[in-house]
Amino acid sequence: MKKIVKALLPPLLLQGIKKLRAGRSHGSERSADWYDRTFESVGEWRLHYSESPYYFLWTVIVDRLLRANARRVLDIGCGPGQLACLLRDRGIAEYHGFDFSPKRVEQAQKVCPEYRFTIEDAFATDLFTTFVYDSVVCTEFLEHVERDLEVLQRIASGTRVLATVPNFPGGAHVRYFRDADEVHARYHAAFRDFTVDTFIANPAGKTFYLLEGTKT
Repeated sequence: MKKIVKALLPPLLLQGIKKLRAGRSHGSERSADWYDRTFESVGEWRLHYSESPYYFLWTVIVDRLLRANARRVLDIGCGPGQLACLLRDRGIAEYHGFDFSPKRVEQAQKVCPEYRFTIEDAFATDLFTTFVYDSVVCTEFLEHVERDLEVLQRIASGTRVLATVPNFPGGAHVRYFRDADEVHARYHAAFRDFTVDTFIANPAGKTFYLLEGTKT
């Protein structure tokens, strides 16, 4: 049936369908200043990680890292350090987190001084080649940038990657995903042993997709 549909539909229409299934277009990218302002105005970013609405998902990520014997973690878009504190408390030995929001990096350095955090642009930083890492975490970052696939390509081959993306639009989301199939369609080519798991966050259907795989 798929072959018949492909034969009947014009190429341009097929391209549009593939693009749609790879993520729903939404808004535009925001500046570092915008993230600084939202950090200062939203109190949840200063909560202990166990009080965060993301805690249920972070525990899954950390458990999977530990089962994979992760030792050195690079955190893309680390935010204010809540996940880093959980990684520290669960025994991850080496960690480097980066974000382009100075206010969030400042908070991360304050709450988790045992780890290293720096202000970096994901498209320009040299950390992908200068920091020795075996695992990458990337939570609620990919949906915020237009060139998300370019960031993934910068990750060293053989690295275990765990990332999350949402099923809902947001003030700084450039895309969101209707279901796990759309997540798979957009990201599977960058990985081997690729999986997408679905985590429903509330009764209204707010959902996060956890993608995991080894960078090709």
